[in-house]
Amino acid sequence: MMTTISSYSTNYKGTEAKQSSLRTHKQWRVERLVLRLAVAALFFVLLFTGMTLMKSFANSEQPAAAGAGERVIIVSSGDTLWNIANDIRDSGQDVRRVVYDLKVRNNLTSSTLQAGQTLIIPAD
Repeated sequence: MMTTISSYSTNYKGTEAKQSSLRTHKQWRVERLVLRLAVAALFFVLLFTGMTLMKSFANSEQPAAAGAGERVIIVSSGDTLWNIANDIRDSGQDVRRVVYDLKVRNNLTSSTLQAGQTLIIPAD
């Protein structure tokens, strides 16, 4: 057997180095994809939480205080929302629209009223 001594040097490391480099590149791409998905998920969670908080604070039980031109009345025994709407409506104005406006202005979910309840009559 003959052995040759050579002064030739090389940086060639064979196919193992390429596979190692490819694996590292693939891992980097996977890590980057996972990071993007995590950031997107966090964004949507924060967006959903913010929208939920805005909706819950926007729909409070108590209506805002009466403004300029609005009247406040106290419901008597036997009063109904339809009777009050009929009394305050202008001629030619639809009673259903007045009832709707009263319900929206006073944050009412039904037409049921209780004696002593205060209602804000919206300005025209």
